[in-house]
Amino acid sequence: MMRITTRLLAVVLALSTVLVACGDDETEPAAAPEPAEAPATTADPEPAADEADEPAPADEPDSLHIAVIFGNTADDTWSTSMLGSLNRVAEEAPYGLDITYEYFENIAYADGERVLRQTAATGEFDMIIAHSTYSDSIYAIRDDFPEVLWSFTGSGNEGRGGNAYWLDVLPHEAAYLAGIAAGHLNETGMIGSVAAFPFPNVNGPINGFFEGARSVKPDLETRVTYIESWFDPAAAQEAGAALIEEGADSLYAASTFGTFQAALEAERVFTIGDLDDQEALAPEVVITSVLILWDPGLKVLIDEWWAHETAGEPYDAPTERIHFYMSEGGADIAPLNEALVPADVISAVNEARDQILSGDLVVEFNPGDVS
Repeated sequence: MMRITTRLLAVVLALSTVLVACGDDETEPAAAPEPAEAPATTADPEPAADEADEPAPADEPDSLHIAVIFGNTADDTWSTSMLGSLNRVAEEAPYGLDITYEYFENIAYADGERVLRQTAATGEFDMIIAHSTYSDSIYAIRDDFPEVLWSFTGSGNEGRGGNAYWLDVLPHEAAYLAGIAAGHLNETGMIGSVAAFPFPNVNGPINGFFEGARSVKPDLETRVTYIESWFDPAAAQEAGAALIEEGADSLYAASTFGTFQAALEAERVFTIGDLDDQEALAPEVVITSVLILWDPGLKVLIDEWWAHETAGEPYDAPTERIHFYMSEGGADIAPLNEALVPADVISAVNEARDQILSGDLVVEFNPGDVS
């Protein structure tokens, strides 16, 4: 069972960024931690002749402590998707490990290097995951902490191997399934998406969503509006309302909050959540959500760390991103909302899902311009 610690980490931002440890609420800003002091050492006695020939067996670790750095609030779905995966993997306890984690939230990219360095300098973490485009910050400091396994996530990063691993997710197949549902429900001849930025990780699932809808209605018109922010509910609501005014009756909320509110204020407009299951936020309009699952990627990191700790294997991250398709457990679609989606549509989506999992239906990843 995962044990979640409440230790406070360094918060070095001038705006009093607060470290949130799972389970506790803190009212005071966290104090910056002091780097761990080197332990006092004494000269080891010379080994006996018969002992010098064979190395002492290494003790296998029984715990793994992870730090996670979030660029946005921990309530953002990009963040909650990682937390959910950490919880599930910790529950599985690979290698019998007691896996615990702590996290920072709202760490600006400009402060990434400083926060990551101070986090590593505490000496308390075996693995540090910077959950966004922090590869440059990690590369600036990773050689100073060679025993730490570093990871960064999502598009916009660069892989250079060594002890820094690039994790990514490709939820375009799950978005295709959501598009099938939207296509069946469509009555206006148009669907749309309110999106954060025209990044590959955003465009890929939007293109998948539109492709899935066109598999039902080939002549369906599609529209997308980028609000140029990862978190601006007011802008997302305004963009959603504009798309509804143009005629869209389903909206994919691609990495945005606020789209649901626009649908709630309209008549017969459906929405699709993103990154995590969002039906509970607006069950009156959310028909399903596109899920990203970091579980298999986290298990790769744990395998690499375990091999390093127990067998002395050097960290050797690939230069390309590590990702998993839906059939490999890297993404899925949330259960469809039975109050909004007819049984025959649910059946059609589930049939397509089975075909994707079996390999009979291939949905290509298209990170280019949305069309």
